[in-house]
Amino acid sequence: MKRQSGATMVELITAVAITGIIVVFLGTAVYHIITVSEYGNDKFTALHELQNAAYWFNKDGQEAKSATGGSQLVMTLTDNSTVTYVLDGTVLQRSSAGLQLILARNISNADFSVDGRVLTMSLTSTPPGRNNVSENGTYMVHLRSVEVEA
Repeated sequence: MKRQSGATMVELITAVAITGIIVVFLGTAVYHIITVSEYGNDKFTALHELQNAAYWFNKDGQEAKSATGGSQLVMTLTDNSTVTYVLDGTVLQRSSAGLQLILARNISNADFSVDGRVLTMSLTSTPPGRNNVSENGTYMVHLRSVEVEA
């Protein structure tokens, strides 16, 4: 009688178990790569929104001679034109000379205050996603000094 060669049941079960362990490790690694990448993208989006708003706030604040804060920020520039910052839903808008510019989206909270010659803007950016990423930024700028005419 010829000897038949093949895999025994023990060898087959061992091979399936090792393959299963490898698949579990690879699946976990892929899941973590996707999750970390998605979290990083959400964090980047939140920071980008805050940086853009901070840029315009700093630019306008340095040109302003006076301001009023509260639920919106109204700055009077040296040429007596006004710039207004207001949170409309989750969109931070800048209005100047009848033109509106969207500075940031996904803003869940905005607070504007004026203390003497210092303007403060506090923002919270919360982009949509399953990671619940939230970034806060508080920005301060000094108003332009007013020159007294003789």
